[in-house]
Amino acid sequence: MKWGTIAALAILAGGAGCAGCVGNITGPDDNDDPGGDNPGDPDDPGNPGDPPGDPIDTAFQVRLVPQSGVSGEQVVNFALPVPAGVLDGDADVRVGVGGTEVASARRVLARWPDGSVRSVQIQVTLDVDGEQLLDVEVGTAGATGASLVPVESTLVTADGTSGPRVWAVIPPEWLAASGVVGPVVAASAIDGTELDAFDGVCDYSRWNTDAFLSIDGEQGSWLFDRATALYRGYAITGGEDVLASAYREAAIYRAGISGTGSSTRIGVPASADDLKYHYTQGMAIHYLLTGDDRFREAAENVAIRAHDLWSDPGYDGGADFWTERHAGFGLLAYEWAAQVSDDRAATFAAWSDDAVDAYLAMQQANNAWEADARCFAHSADAHGEDYGYVGCSPWMSAIVADAIDGYARRVGGSRADAARAGLASLGRMIARHGRDDEGRPYYWMGAGVDAAEADAYDEHWGESAYVVAMAWHWAGRDEAELRTAAMELLSGLRTRGEAGQLRSFNWQCRSAVMAPAFLRE
Repeated sequence: MKWGTIAALAILAGGAGCAGCVGNITGPDDNDDPGGDNPGDPDDPGNPGDPPGDPIDTAFQVRLVPQSGVSGEQVVNFALPVPAGVLDGDADVRVGVGGTEVASARRVLARWPDGSVRSVQIQVTLDVDGEQLLDVEVGTAGATGASLVPVESTLVTADGTSGPRVWAVIPPEWLAASGVVGPVVAASAIDGTELDAFDGVCDYSRWNTDAFLSIDGEQGSWLFDRATALYRGYAITGGEDVLASAYREAAIYRAGISGTGSSTRIGVPASADDLKYHYTQGMAIHYLLTGDDRFREAAENVAIRAHDLWSDPGYDGGADFWTERHAGFGLLAYEWAAQVSDDRAATFAAWSDDAVDAYLAMQQANNAWEADARCFAHSADAHGEDYGYVGCSPWMSAIVADAIDGYARRVGGSRADAARAGLASLGRMIARHGRDDEGRPYYWMGAGVDAAEADAYDEHWGESAYVVAMAWHWAGRDEAELRTAAMELLSGLRTRGEAGQLRSFNWQCRSAVMAPAFLRE
């Protein structure tokens, strides 16, 4: 069948749609919320809904790139993430080459909270003799081909650590709008603007898988979930090389996991009992981009193990161990497992509820100068530091903020309102009390205490910018001090930011890169 000119539906990514979703199209708010403020409700200007996005087209092309030595007939496997509200029912995606439709096997992998399709796995059999473009039309039923084959049969090696035989490179404009990695914007959309601040630290070529493998025997090289940082880089840039690093490192992480349930153990050196190395986010994103069920199952098992290690998310005061990094990765473990789980989502969601309740309760303690500016205050002793006073880590707070923001997108309603109010309060705290006289973010800031610890390096501008950017957005986009602070922090990142080591790249490029999505007018 020959395709004529495709009359594609233009949609707007990031509009004020479903309250629990990312990358929404414009349209009515269908989140029923009689008990509280409704994000995205035009009659509620204090709650702006998801950040604004760019118009995207439901007809586009995916670039197919065979690996060296791969040719002839191949089953090409990938999964296409879809913005919330675009596909309400089945996996209606049509594909073709050179204007001629090609039959494909498809299945829905996950759904958004509003029931619309979140990701569709696609397999198509093609003769591969070099790069070619696959025409994709979302929202139109396509010809159905043979049944899906196991994903591992389409890979160079069965564990995925060398990637697929044929890469499927999705345009960043679609990836960013899809919400598959969280709220981001394509780099091309902010190029040359004040929001374009990450190139100096997020060098995906310098800090790629080769750089990781050269030091992967060092525990610290695994910190901060590199797969997530790299997949966010892929969503922003659409780079084939970034996709390759993300794909391979998600597979490397999964390949080291053994056992199931509470017997699950990760393969990070000397880290089997260390919560801050237990990651589900990168594996869940990988599942949503590949349809490889092994990563969904691994995410579920790591979430269970993470809960065993962080079963009590609250802080009991004093030296009771608590850090934003552990709290954040604990909640992220539950959240992303819940978002892709096929049979245990309710369990993970309940654990997320407990964690968010505990973290928001910490903000209500008398630990700040103003009632509307609160961090997750705890003793420096509880953080393993000897500063001798109560405070917070501005840069580690970005990990908790990432988790809470994702939680709010999933649950919607009054719980989302409370979570976003907490994020606004956290951002105000950092904007008012988390920077020195030159505007550089503190390494540790006092809470209700006139003391702080300076940062000797320029490696944490972006994380503070991200938290303050979210605060400005979720506070209603009208608090000038927050926007000014966020833009000043991005300016500092652009002019002074540095990533002197691999793990510095990891922490700066996993959450902070979402700041521009919240700051766009």
